[in-house]
Amino acid sequence: MIDFIPTAIRGMTQEETATLKRLLKILDTKSHRNKIRTTYYSMHNRLNDMGIAVPPQLTNTLTVVGWPAKAVDQLAARSIFDGFVSPSDASLNGLERILLENNFENMYNQATTSELIHSCSFFTVSAGADGEPQVIISAYSAENAAAEYDYRRKRIKNGLTVIERDDDANKEPCRMNLYTDKAVIEIARSGGRWAATRKRHPHGRPLMEPLIYSPSLDRPFGKSRISRAVMSITDSAVRTALRTEVSAEFFTSPQKYLMGADSTIFEDKSKWDAYLGAIFAVSKDEDGDIPQFGQLSQMSMQPHTEYMRSLAARFSGETNIPVSSLGVIHDNPSSAEAIYVAKEDLIIEAMNLNKTNGIALRNVALLVIAMLQNKPLPKLKDDERAIKAHFRNPAMPSVVSQADAMCKIASAAPWIAETEVFLEEIGFDEAQRDRLLSDKRKASAVGGYLSQLAKPVEAAPQEADVNDKQQPN
Repeated sequence: MIDFIPTAIRGMTQEETATLKRLLKILDTKSHRNKIRTTYYSMHNRLNDMGIAVPPQLTNTLTVVGWPAKAVDQLAARSIFDGFVSPSDASLNGLERILLENNFENMYNQATTSELIHSCSFFTVSAGADGEPQVIISAYSAENAAAEYDYRRKRIKNGLTVIERDDDANKEPCRMNLYTDKAVIEIARSGGRWAATRKRHPHGRPLMEPLIYSPSLDRPFGKSRISRAVMSITDSAVRTALRTEVSAEFFTSPQKYLMGADSTIFEDKSKWDAYLGAIFAVSKDEDGDIPQFGQLSQMSMQPHTEYMRSLAARFSGETNIPVSSLGVIHDNPSSAEAIYVAKEDLIIEAMNLNKTNGIALRNVALLVIAMLQNKPLPKLKDDERAIKAHFRNPAMPSVVSQADAMCKIASAAPWIAETEVFLEEIGFDEAQRDRLLSDKRKASAVGGYLSQLAKPVEAAPQEADVNDKQQPN
């Protein structure tokens, strides 16, 4: 893949070109596994047949099991970004506008999904051109981005994003961005020649930040939610689903036999026509014996369903997805406590996901604030650095239970009921909170005005008439 990059590119140093080739090699090395995981997530994976139980003519039957997508989507759905918070509201000035102009909430949902599929995804920050938002925030999956990790500084050392690829079968990159501590280098090919444009910045770090799922010391860019165990169990489930489909065909048409009949009765019809015929008549054989008609015992579908239930339990143990979410029906309905216990491991995993993603989002926000104020990142104020990403409760409690809990807390500390946090915790979204607080301010203003009108008017002190003053004797 890296052969299409020349040894020297106009506008780039040899060191930068070597960095570019290292990043392209990382992208190429990870490309195969990333495409496999994308295939499993999009449910385009093919049958991994063992060649034993399924007839060859049925191996191309379309059989789909959506468990890998369920493993990704159910965890991503519990990571709900709810904006940034800061001790000083002034530090958020401009940031919320940029997030809205970049449709950041929707972008975060997409980036989180890609993060869980491939182990990581990437945000980049850049200055907007004329007619664009002042700051542009972009997101890239691991199929179109790569990075080197700086173990000393605990962040990205260098990063690469693929902006555009060729339309031919090779799909080689033709436009790329290289991110370093001092600049963003835009690399493009025109007329078969490569050229680079350098855009320097004073922030002292690449304008690129990764979202990482379950990082470790040995794997700083995390691991995929669609692990080898998940893919193996999914392959078994696909085979089981196909075997179940094949068995269902035989289950609906039990095997029958007819002994002692003249074979000529089937000359003008197939055995299937004879099976479906409303009237079926045969004559005695040449010895005068009546042919014997019988039916073989019908096979049971239970072994297949039980094995699929076993696979679902294994998949649940691997991903913390409740078994009931995998299409396995329990004989007895679960209690509310049992349902919560089944989701507890997934909730804990979502909390850890929010924690690591929150650190990345904070770094993105700091870069946006620095670019808005046109100042280096190290010179931001302490109250601006205190900004944090806020997420909704991944447990997703019901409105009734959450409101009951908050009312009990407010009875012990009444001042909590006057805060926006109280409205948030009892289930109101941001738009509803804004409307409620706005109506409260209006009601307070009207109430204050009416109170002023209701006050009695005090009589002004009268001045004594000069003529009424006592004259001196």
